[in-house]
Amino acid sequence: MVSNKDALQTLIKSIDGTMAAAKFALTSAKAPEELADPITYEGEYGEVELKIEENVLNVNCKALGTDWKTVTQTLFDPSEEEWDDKATKSTANAICEAVSTYYGTECVFPGKAAKAASGSKKDAKVIAVDPQENIKKSKKKEAVASYEPEALAIRMENIFQDLKGEMVNNIEKYEIFLPEEYFETLVTPRILEAIKLNDRPTLKKIFNTFNNFYDEGDNNMQSLIVVSILGMNLAKDDTLLEKCESFMDDNLKAAVTPVVTYLKTGKGAGKRIGFFNDPKTAKIKSKKK
Repeated sequence: MVSNKDALQTLIKSIDGTMAAAKFALTSAKAPEELADPITYEGEYGEVELKIEENVLNVNCKALGTDWKTVTQTLFDPSEEEWDDKATKSTANAICEAVSTYYGTECVFPGKAAKAASGSKKDAKVIAVDPQENIKKSKKKEAVASYEPEALAIRMENIFQDLKGEMVNNIEKYEIFLPEEYFETLVTPRILEAIKLNDRPTLKKIFNTFNNFYDEGDNNMQSLIVVSILGMNLAKDDTLLEKCESFMDDNLKAAVTPVVTYLKTGKGAGKRIGFFNDPKTAKIKSKKK
């Protein structure tokens, strides 16, 4: 665990190279102490706001002539006992990737920032960006969804730190990411354990993520969360749904509850048996509310 002030200073320092590459300057406090205070940047390409809400850091970007867009969300919780500079820099990596992707600029990960800032003229040319080309890239990148299964996997690996790297292992094993197999064998058991133990801090992080990904994701993402991860497993034990209902927002709860109810029926039980024999064949789809 580290102090909020130290964590925020490390975060700002760690993303400095990427922000400099995008020609952004810090416009908020250089040494913030409160997590509730947003960290803001402005430059010739637009604005960036880093806003922390309930241990989730939202990366909000606004290119010139566009509206604000949340380009990614990542865990940021210095109050965790195991939180250290490495965890802060992992959050910084996510910010660097999101900002550089959105604006089409150079991504400078922590540790390389100093070299980029004080490098040769050749280095400077590498990170220089043409403003017009930058805006074209930002609009093109904006169409890329930020709520894919891979993004959900990364969020879960941030919550369950011992699973770090398992998504990459899944891709290497199958040469493509298989979310049903990945979540059912690795992540869902951890989620169910947290529900059974009523681990409120962990459940808060999990369901903050699920609420957001359900609202912003496509039908496949909604089905992954509502059916594969929650519905199929909460239907096994009458007490599980009740324990996690308070962490769901209205949209997610309205989707999960009827799925669990159905899966408890005779016909639904057959679906559950088929799913656990081969989770990739589950056909139930949830509807966005």
